[in-house]
Amino acid sequence: MSLNFGEIVEPSTRAFWDDYDEQEESDSPANVVLEWLCLNGQDHASEEAAIQKTLQEPFRFVILEGQKISSFVTTAILRGSTSLAFQLSCGTVNVFHLPAEKLLVCVSEEIEPNLFGSVTEKLSRWLEATESVITISLLPAVMYKGASEREQEQVCFIKALNKNVSLADIGQLEAPNVITGVAGGAVSYRKFLGKDAAAYACFLDSVELDSVSSEPILRLLKALRVPCADRYERKFKTSSNLYM
Repeated sequence: MSLNFGEIVEPSTRAFWDDYDEQEESDSPANVVLEWLCLNGQDHASEEAAIQKTLQEPFRFVILEGQKISSFVTTAILRGSTSLAFQLSCGTVNVFHLPAEKLLVCVSEEIEPNLFGSVTEKLSRWLEATESVITISLLPAVMYKGASEREQEQVCFIKALNKNVSLADIGQLEAPNVITGVAGGAVSYRKFLGKDAAAYACFLDSVELDSVSSEPILRLLKALRVPCADRYERKFKTSSNLYM
């Protein structure tokens, strides 16, 4: 039998499609039940009781999102602090509680689009109660449409939506560029509540932050009054068995 390129040939029995549909439905991320695992001495506390403990005093909520961002947050912001309070049961989302700074920090490396809405719902208690919401997203520079020649030459340039700091090197995020992910969900949720949220998109020429590309982000954090290190040095790990 001759076939044309790209032609779809359906199986002669429906049994194949029945099995495929059942597998797709059971494996769908949208059907996953997300729960907070309460950490930092709260192992036996209920999720509600643990969350309520973080709502007792006014706080600011900062969401940092991007691939391999955990190392940067742990080193430059938390600086060795054991303040991990919540970890999502499914997905790569952690929440750190820094009561001394009256700050809650959410770190997301989630890349499954079907989970963004569910994660936002799990953050809703904090999004409703916080004084302010700031999101910082790390994105590949190639995703930005309309970059100037100067921006194309930079290792990191930042665009903002509803920014609440005035820095000369931060421009306005313009259409058709958008903010997605958990950060986009958080900003949309705050808008639904009639409350403000500032969003910053950091466009990088590399997947991982280093001492050079992190400088604009550290300046932004300091301008936002988020405690952080003056400099970030990436820790290199041995990933080769090549002997010189």
